[in-house]
Amino acid sequence: MIHSFSCKNFYSFKEKVTLNFTVNKNAPKNNSYINSSKERLSKVEAVIGPNASGKTNLLKVLPFLKWIIVDSYNSKPEKNIPVQPFAFSNSNKPSEFSVVFEINKKIYTYFFRTTQKRILMERLEKTAFVREKMGTQKLFLRKWNPNKKKYDFEDSNFKLPKGFDNVLRSNASIISSAVRLNHQESKTITNYWQKVKTNVVEAGWTGDNFFSAKLPQWVDALQFYSNNENLKKKAEKLLANFDIGLNEILFEKEKGKNKMKIKDIRAQHLINGKKYELPIHYESSGTKQLFILLKIILSALDKGGIAVIDEFDVNLHPEIIIALFDLFIQPETNPKNAQILISTHSLQLLNKIDKYQIVLVEKEKSGISDMWRLDEMSNIRPDENYYAKYMAGAYGATPKI
Repeated sequence: MIHSFSCKNFYSFKEKVTLNFTVNKNAPKNNSYINSSKERLSKVEAVIGPNASGKTNLLKVLPFLKWIIVDSYNSKPEKNIPVQPFAFSNSNKPSEFSVVFEINKKIYTYFFRTTQKRILMERLEKTAFVREKMGTQKLFLRKWNPNKKKYDFEDSNFKLPKGFDNVLRSNASIISSAVRLNHQESKTITNYWQKVKTNVVEAGWTGDNFFSAKLPQWVDALQFYSNNENLKKKAEKLLANFDIGLNEILFEKEKGKNKMKIKDIRAQHLINGKKYELPIHYESSGTKQLFILLKIILSALDKGGIAVIDEFDVNLHPEIIIALFDLFIQPETNPKNAQILISTHSLQLLNKIDKYQIVLVEKEKSGISDMWRLDEMSNIRPDENYYAKYMAGAYGATPKI
């Protein structure tokens, strides 16, 4: 479970901002919250704000953290780290990130400072609870020493294997590197971060042209369902519940060089008790968007991870958006307490969540984005009509047209 994450000097966020899933004791007692080993956490957070305010940039933090923790060692030694500092400044300051996350009742705090050339500082701490007592220990710390032109390194509590110095690189995290030597705690951490499911990458939202069946995102979703029959059936059931007319997706496969290849894809519709098949490209943009979103959502629910979804509402009716969001709130559909973080312009959602679950993002004339959670503002009552007051401009983060 994610407790919080922060960034500084990252895309349009010049100053440090922190998005919290943790809530205080005044938060409502309902199914959209869970109790962790230390805190109460929200299972859902919705990011609201004008176009170009920085919503996508905020959502990019978790996929970037996943890349650093899990995949950075896969990058070639000479490759730059894919981090983009605040553009409208001549400063060469590094970017900073932190995240607090929980695995098996152990709370990890991970912090690092980086440029595109190298990780300058990296620290991991762990808080565990033994017989109701809390103890925190530093697992590792590395700092780039410009005078020695090498890292100062402490790892007495992380127990890295012999030969680790030979694999550690300046453009790869310690955790990502240690997994290559079968370091057990690093594997536990990367296994958790593999559960981050998203449609956000370095360039932004991957769905800008999702409606072309020839593009990788659509093909990837179909390939995923063809290899995951259980989740495919769940997706089809949800599509049928949304009254789209779709009954089943049919895959015709043929033997390829090394594996089975998809030869043809057809959508089966059940009309007045009769089954009809249509080529998949005849389906609506909304159906295709749903099929792609459900891959992310059902994967997160299945593994107990977190779904990070930008432009959650594209081509979808507001009631469908609320129904998808509700999958994470109800214990019956979310027994593993998966979380979801979205950006959306579907403001009707504001009437379904509360002030601890609404994140507002706004960009200043200087090009700097800022963010705050609604409960951080003063005099916000829990019984307010958040939709009406937001539309009236009471909270800020609205377009200035």
